Amino acid sequence: MYEHLEPLKKKLLVLSISTPPIPWKLVASVAIGGLRSVGFDRNSDNLLIVSSQGRGVLDCITGEKIARDYDEYYENEVYLEAEGIGVLSNKIIRMSGLCGGGLPVSTKDSWTLESVTLNWPEQMIILLPPNSFLYGSLSIHKDDMTKVAEDSCVIAYGFSYTGQAFIVATTSEINIFNRRVNHDSQ
Repeated sequence: MYEHLEPLKKKLLVLSISTPPIPWKLVASVAIGGLRSVGFDRNSDNLLIVSSQGRGVLDCITGEKIARDYDEYYENEVYLEAEGIGVLSNKIIRMSGLCGGGLPVSTKDSWTLESVTLNWPEQMIILLPPNSFLYGSLSIHKDDMTKVAEDSCVIAYGFSYTGQAFIVATTSEINIFNRRVNHDSQ
């Protein structure tokens, strides 16, 4: 019944996790115990994190932790919202994580993230450049793709609202990628 998808399935199964294409770069992998949810500020690349050990804010351009509190926080979790701290104080941030929700999966200039599960519970996160499609090989479209993550505990993935950063979050770690032009030539 799904024989037409076999070429795509085979391609995905042999993909290895690899460095994202230019202009994207992995800027940080941050260990977070008991990660529950994450959410981007609408006007910056700052990411609010809620875990079993409190809340934090990461700057997704530098990868640095810029705010932290250690108080348990479960308020509004079922509404997929959280109150910001530090530079995000007095803001309500839309969240994605264990209780549901989602981050943007595309940018204004058409970069896209796709989630694919072929061997449950492993979930692949695939980055697609503009004008490329996951199912492109089944038609006349391009199917350039990069597997940026694979894990059995992905709780959130997506772009910042500015489109300059994206994250993949598991229950214990956040990988931060961005495409600022000030990357050095490492």
